[in-house]
Amino acid sequence: MSLLARLLPWRKRSTDTTVDELLWSSNFNSVPSVTGIAVNQQTSLGASGVMACVTMLAEDVAKLPWSIFRRAEDDSRKEAKDHFLYDLLQEPNDWQNGLEFREQMQISLILRGNAYAPIIRNMRGTPIKLVPVNADWVALWEAPDGQLFYRVTPQGLHMRAELSGQPFLIPFADMFHLRGFSLNGLLGISRIAVAKEVIGLSLAQEQQAARWMGNAAKPSGILTTEQKLTPEGAERISEEWRSMVSGLQNVGRTAVLEQGLKFSPLEMASASDLEFIASRKFQLEEVARIFRVPTYMLGEVASKSTGNIQQLAQEYINYTLTGYTNRWRAKASSAFGLRKDDLSIEFDYSELTTADMGTRVNQWRTMIMSMIGKPDEARIDLGLQPEGGEADKLHFPQNMAAAGSQSTGTAPDGAGRPNGDDPTPSVTGTVTP
Repeated sequence: MSLLARLLPWRKRSTDTTVDELLWSSNFNSVPSVTGIAVNQQTSLGASGVMACVTMLAEDVAKLPWSIFRRAEDDSRKEAKDHFLYDLLQEPNDWQNGLEFREQMQISLILRGNAYAPIIRNMRGTPIKLVPVNADWVALWEAPDGQLFYRVTPQGLHMRAELSGQPFLIPFADMFHLRGFSLNGLLGISRIAVAKEVIGLSLAQEQQAARWMGNAAKPSGILTTEQKLTPEGAERISEEWRSMVSGLQNVGRTAVLEQGLKFSPLEMASASDLEFIASRKFQLEEVARIFRVPTYMLGEVASKSTGNIQQLAQEYINYTLTGYTNRWRAKASSAFGLRKDDLSIEFDYSELTTADMGTRVNQWRTMIMSMIGKPDEARIDLGLQPEGGEADKLHFPQNMAAAGSQSTGTAPDGAGRPNGDDPTPSVTGTVTP
């Protein structure tokens, strides 16, 4: 029995967990599903669809470069290298880089709907370290006056040492708390707890398929004989047959039959087998819906024909990934007071939107001809060394100016008056009638 169940024996023990219970108790207990499988952070990742979605969303957010920018009066942006967050974003603590920190926090946000990192400050109150902790180790405490505190129960000597200087209840201002969609505004809803039945069914189907393969639960055929077998003989033959053909290690092994036994193969794929395979595919689609990940990105080849892959990839960035990155940006702005100083955290999506070389060259050609980009900027983006000089300037397209003006530096055609007093230019030469 879990600690919470012993402390609160009056609570209803049922698989029908309500949303209100999920808001505050899911951080302590695994959530039981109707299949009998407890769904938590560890078990949910055992489902291939959940593992694929979580890995993809966590790595895609983590690998996006990010930095802090200051907005100038002309609305241009420049990295604020003098701000304490400039280095903290790249090295949040002594044992993690920025990518590892974001990945760990993102996994917690995806699965539990909450991600926590106590903010360690120096004597002047300046943040110097962010310590990510598992969401299952954190509980929210509400004071009578409405103030919020966090109680962290660290696991392991390293985490205890890192948080040794923190108070028993960490104030709200000293906790970097990323929350997902919420019903009370204080805690995000655990996605795996709300979708426990979908994930539990996926796990149950995978376990059923594994047992089917390991134990040969479905017979590939039957043994028949015209001779009479004693119960002991039938049991012995059954055991010998099972040891010869069951399990992956015996696939393709030759069976030697005795006493007139004949093997009659059965149909390999019955209607129920095909239905089971189709249901597993449907569960993959269900998991993809929960995490808002396109099914083709999970290896579902058939879904690739439903539309343009580039368009689908862009929709994944617009409708799924930015939902997480914007949460990061907004939380960083409020937690560190960036807005009042015209500062903001920005992610660079070029890691995910970089096209093939031919497409990139054509894009830069269009940008240079439209006076949007410079040749040197194109060379840098394509991995070449900048040339400087004229390559570092915007070039006005010749087909958009009058001949002889901006293109050549001379007066355009027809400018000025002809020499002499006669406005009509003289024509010399012989005219042949």
